[in-house]
Amino acid sequence: MVTVVRRSDCSHGVLAVAAIRALADVLSVPIRVREIAVESEEDARANRCLGSPTVLINGKDVEPTARGLTSFGTT
Repeated sequence: MVTVVRRSDCSHGVLAVAAIRALADVLSVPIRVREIAVESEEDARANRCLGSPTVLINGKDVEPTARGLTSFGTT
């Protein structure tokens, strides 16, 4: 599963979801995209949001160097 964690006003999150869906279509890969809105630092920590948007695949950040980070937030 692909999860996009973002603030509700984050236009980059909308673009990320569109890009993920387009790539899945090109590759003919069925995927499920889940969007989670974070509005507080607590939400960000609970959903492992390092910044808006954060893209997770099966719960892991798509950016390998970010996987060990814990500086969660909504910026």
